[in-house]
Amino acid sequence: MKQNIYNDPVFFESYKELRENDTGLNEEIEIPAFRKLIDNIENSTVLDLGCGFGSQLQFLLDQKAKEVIGVDISGRMINEAKKGIRSGKIKLICTAIEDYRIEPGKFDIVLSSMTFHYIKDLDPVLENVYNGLKTGGQFIFSIEHPVCTALLEDWVETEKGKIWSVARYSQEGIRYQNWFVPGVKKYHRKISTLIDSLIATGFKICSVEEPEPPRNILKKRPDLSGHMERPPILIIKSEK
Repeated sequence: MKQNIYNDPVFFESYKELRENDTGLNEEIEIPAFRKLIDNIENSTVLDLGCGFGSQLQFLLDQKAKEVIGVDISGRMINEAKKGIRSGKIKLICTAIEDYRIEPGKFDIVLSSMTFHYIKDLDPVLENVYNGLKTGGQFIFSIEHPVCTALLEDWVETEKGKIWSVARYSQEGIRYQNWFVPGVKKYHRKISTLIDSLIATGFKICSVEEPEPPRNILKKRPDLSGHMERPPILIIKSEK
């Protein structure tokens, strides 16, 4: 059974508070780097896999996308997105990413923000995305960086200060994390595995990004300084 952790009421409310209070990594690190990679949104047909609260959907509308479809497994997330976005250009679908069959050749752009580390079998999803893109279409996704998902632990105190411990990097597979609630499932993959899977599917790799907090952001968010020591996020852009 596919994990639907964002429907858990305790997890959902805790995550919602995190995003609303801007205490996570998304607003300051992931989102700016992610959006810089998206080209030619105006008049494009866009699919957002794991659309969450819908902030990216609104961004796409603001950039004059022609049609946007948002897919998310969590009914709670979809309901929040419906509250914030009212447009005839938006269609929201509540289903698992793995179960959503993309119409062949429909989309100019497919996006997925911080979602694919929840998916057990990624190759069929990549094939589905590839088939759903027009020739030359963009595919951009972000995940927790593999140096983080390898162990899913926290910083380690040493005599020289806090360091990030990387272990079991080559041992791909399921990981469990206590994040708001016990036992959140994530899937660890090496960077080379992700890139090789994209190439095997037929994608051309355009960019691999490992964003860190900008210097000006560190002045107001010194709590993010640890992310200068190791990348928290991986973003890959490819095209068909």
